Amino acid sequence: MNKKPFSIIIPVFNEEQAITKVVNDLKIAFPEFEIIIVNDGSTDATGRIVNELPVITVHHPHNKGYGASLKTGINIATNDNLIFFDGDGQHRVEEIPQLLEKIEQYDMVIGKRTISRHRPLLRRPGMLVLKWVAQILTGQKIPDINSGFRAVKKSVMKKYIHLLPQGFSASTTMTLVFISRGYNVTYIPIKGEKRVGKSTVSIFKDGFNTTLLILRMIALVNPLKIFLPSSIILLITGILWSIPYLFKGQGLTVASLFLLSTSIITFFIGILADQISQLRLEKYE
Repeated sequence: MNKKPFSIIIPVFNEEQAITKVVNDLKIAFPEFEIIIVNDGSTDATGRIVNELPVITVHHPHNKGYGASLKTGINIATNDNLIFFDGDGQHRVEEIPQLLEKIEQYDMVIGKRTISRHRPLLRRPGMLVLKWVAQILTGQKIPDINSGFRAVKKSVMKKYIHLLPQGFSASTTMTLVFISRGYNVTYIPIKGEKRVGKSTVSIFKDGFNTTLLILRMIALVNPLKIFLPSSIILLITGILWSIPYLFKGQGLTVASLFLLSTSIITFFIGILADQISQLRLEKYE
């Protein structure tokens, strides 16, 4: 067993049915670890329950989002080794030792869910598209992009905490930033359990947010990966479009001029976006 001190951060929102068992299991298995619960403005009995548990508790006055809860926990954690653990009963305490073993050599260890039967069917297409785009941007295979079960070094995470969105996409953003900046990231297989209680995820709202996240990922991580191929495609299309008219001596058409000028504009927008992305990524204390 790893003897280094760890802080376990548990963001919760309306988890009155599961949180007591989650904490009890963690305290039995890892009594020496710091456990931080961030109650994200729960409207049920969660707030009262966590106040009675032998853990550090922080309450948001209203629901701010999953990412906001993680940031709160990261900021108050006293150890450099952090574990993110959901409070809905999906994660298994007995799989934490795998994180402890791997975090010795890696900057982030992510739990790769091997069984997806508990994930709602309507959410799977969006997650597949998100994963596909992320793999294009990073040039790497990403087994699980948004798993909430992971270990990370606080000293590294603090450099990028300002990039984490307030909502559910914080895990995805975290994964992409670490990979794109060349940190050592690895995965361990885990068996996710069915969550206790009702999910607070909205299919339509979070589907829209997933679309926004894809656009945000492109702009944040590697904008040239999208802008440069787009510019080349527009340039080639513009040239091919103009060839028949040039042979007829008619010169460039409005359509070909539009495609060629759009290609140039797209290229320079990509250059500008890439420079802005590089400037805003790291934040040093």
